[in-house]
Amino acid sequence: MAGEILEIALVARRIEPWDWCGVAATEVGLVSATLAHASEAACVDALRAASTAARNRSRGAQRLHARRVVEPSTAAAGWSAHQIAGNGLEQLWEYLMTGRQRLAIPLDRRAGTEFQQRTWDVLRGIPFGEVQSYRWVASELAKPRATRAVGTAIGANELLVFIPCHRVVAARGLGGYSRGLDVKRRLLAHERAWPRTPPLFAG
Repeated sequence: MAGEILEIALVARRIEPWDWCGVAATEVGLVSATLAHASEAACVDALRAASTAARNRSRGAQRLHARRVVEPSTAAAGWSAHQIAGNGLEQLWEYLMTGRQRLAIPLDRRAGTEFQQRTWDVLRGIPFGEVQSYRWVASELAKPRATRAVGTAIGANELLVFIPCHRVVAARGLGGYSRGLDVKRRLLAHERAWPRTPPLFAG
């Protein structure tokens, strides 16, 4: 069917001291990213589950299929899925090992609802090394009472680091994180350890 993208490429590597990390991509962009797995098999299993939107979110896969059908004009990124996955893993390595602060890779977020995608857009605007609250995210969405919905949308994010949900914390404590609070603490400490890169167009 025209516009339907079937190929999903998965790549994983061990990045010390973060253990096994990996990404999955279509020809549109990354669909999932994960880190800090004890084995390559566990990392690949997590990528497979996330990239099919299968983890307790069967409707995500249905939305992805529906959008492939009704949005045949969705543009591929210009690379193969394997090229995008390879580039994405390289950028993840640079983030973890060199403190790279701007990740520039196409993302394929079509399995998300409209509200989830709007929430993820807000998360991508939180600068490296900074944190915000769930309430702040809700206010940015002009839905100040929707903190629970915001938390659900953040929990549905499969593109860890590329959509930096670790930068959202609860009013009391860290809040949740799909890879566990120890990984969230490590990511926040990792970002605090690097000097902030000035804005691209600073005056």
